[in-house]
Amino acid sequence: MTDYYQILEVSKNATPEEIKKAYRKKALKFHPDKNPGDSSAEKRFKEVSEAYEVLGDDNKRQIYNQYGEDGLKGFGGGGAPGGPGGFSSMEEALRTFMGAFGGGGGGGGDSMFESFFGGGGGSGHDHGPKKGASKKVGITISFDEAATGVNKEIAITNYHTCNSCNGNGTRSSQGIRTCSTCQGKGQVFQSRGFFSMSSTCHECQGSGQVITDPCSDCRGQGRVKEKQKVKIGIPAGVDSGMRLKMNGYGDSGTSGGPPGDLYVYIDVEAHEQFERDGDDVYLDLPLTFPEAALGTKKEIPTPLKESYKITIPEGTQTGKILRIKSKGFPNVHGSGSGDLLVRIFCETPVKLSPKQKELLKEFEELETPNNHPRKSNFFDRVKFFFTK
Repeated sequence: MTDYYQILEVSKNATPEEIKKAYRKKALKFHPDKNPGDSSAEKRFKEVSEAYEVLGDDNKRQIYNQYGEDGLKGFGGGGAPGGPGGFSSMEEALRTFMGAFGGGGGGGGDSMFESFFGGGGGSGHDHGPKKGASKKVGITISFDEAATGVNKEIAITNYHTCNSCNGNGTRSSQGIRTCSTCQGKGQVFQSRGFFSMSSTCHECQGSGQVITDPCSDCRGQGRVKEKQKVKIGIPAGVDSGMRLKMNGYGDSGTSGGPPGDLYVYIDVEAHEQFERDGDDVYLDLPLTFPEAALGTKKEIPTPLKESYKITIPEGTQTGKILRIKSKGFPNVHGSGSGDLLVRIFCETPVKLSPKQKELLKEFEELETPNNHPRKSNFFDRVKFFFTK
């Protein structure tokens, strides 16, 4: 007795989706077009198609599960597919194959089959207008240029429509004829078994036309390579990794198609003083011990090269961040500006004079725990490490 589940290598509890998936995998493996002249592969193809014809139909599967292969002999008045011996012809097996892949007379099967077995594309023509290829370039700008915006000029090499022939590729209107190989369709067709396969015409490269009197400047291509200078307006607020699109600055199209586009990728150099985080900007501000302890006023720079006077509160600690609203980077989309974040750090003096050392020792003698709350709290928290 034939075991259809074993042929498809699925369990008896397999879902319809699992059965269909298993059949597709095996049908593609043993298809005659992938195994020309292999009789054993042809036999396996018929077997898996017969198994799917039964298990892929709910009514037939129910009868098969209850009565086995013999129960299918009278199904629908015609017995099992092809009778006890399986499919009577390869045509029936192929019809099942096309049905499982969505083909079978609807016109979609041919393109499906081509995608699996190397066909040359659908039935459409390739010689209509085509958009030109897009190009991409990288450009590096300074931090200051990114903050204010800048205009740059770059040189690129593109395909441009040939002026001598206006993109026709020929010196005269009589220099173009319909391709005799594909009859102007841009594709050639050949039969393979029960299927019609298509591929791009090798004579005209899919254009449907052959140039007999090519233009001497573009040699029949309709396009020539030329260098051109492009001015790029870079808006304020751009950041590394951003991309600008220049419409129509790519290669020219073919057969009257539009030109491609130019994509400009931005890279912003780092700054010695400022550190950017989105639209916010950090600035490290060093202070002396007296300035941090007593408080002070400082004049600091901003990303837009403006000066800003900031007040340092008395007792400011290292690591404190003072926020200055709207003095950061301008938003590239025009939605205001980020903030300038001033990070404070207090420098320890070096190369002290004898007088300075004397004053610091005197200051130390006047110290109280309240002067250094973080220090006091730190030693209170770690003192248990030193107890036995």
